[in-house]
Amino acid sequence: MFFKVSWRVILIVLSAGAIAFTTYSYLDSLRKTVKIIVAAEDIPAHSEIKESMLKEVEVEVNSAEILLDKPALDKESVVGGIPLKKIRAGEPIQLDPETLIFPEQRQMYLRANGKVDVTYFIPKDRRLLTLALEPQATVNNMLEKGDWVDVVYTSKTSNNNQSFSNMILQQIEVFDVEKIQLDDNSSGKQGVIQHVTLLVTPQEATILTLAKRLGSIDLVLNPWNGEKEKTIPVSEEALK
Repeated sequence: MFFKVSWRVILIVLSAGAIAFTTYSYLDSLRKTVKIIVAAEDIPAHSEIKESMLKEVEVEVNSAEILLDKPALDKESVVGGIPLKKIRAGEPIQLDPETLIFPEQRQMYLRANGKVDVTYFIPKDRRLLTLALEPQATVNNMLEKGDWVDVVYTSKTSNNNQSFSNMILQQIEVFDVEKIQLDDNSSGKQGVIQHVTLLVTPQEATILTLAKRLGSIDLVLNPWNGEKEKTIPVSEEALK
């Protein structure tokens, strides 16, 4: 009887010790941290990463191992690199060749003047087309590289000369944006237009070219995870 009780006590003690050790190890792992590199600001796709665009943050080791595959642990490993996709402020930088051109590889993507050659990043089945638009047609000049937009075309009908609008394209990627100051004497956004370069298929480029020749174009900002919606043309009758 005593022998049986002794073994039970030993098993209980061993189990308690194992649980205590496991709990301690888990709590200790929560206290361990690692420094990773995140974006200090939005970093546009196909731009050169500068040191000022990055910052160090301290996170739990477990979280880093679970959430991140190949996190950048120091700025030197990414400064001079070229992201293939927009990196949003606060987003961890990952050493993934599918999303980042590493600093040691960047020379082949630069022009003679040291600027990034964007033609390397145009997919074979896409084209670049630029629209010069005023603030009211570009979400008050808020559009940025990497945004997604819908294209609304407005013109007049040939039979009764009534205005109509139609959403002709959806979910088009903004490849680049350049602001042009037309009037040095104007203040704020007055006298400023945006040259918005879109990444489109050859067919979409043809549609856009005709649309900007025959009428006016507005770009409507989409959420990054937006979906295409069914729309119908709208005429002046809908406003009455």
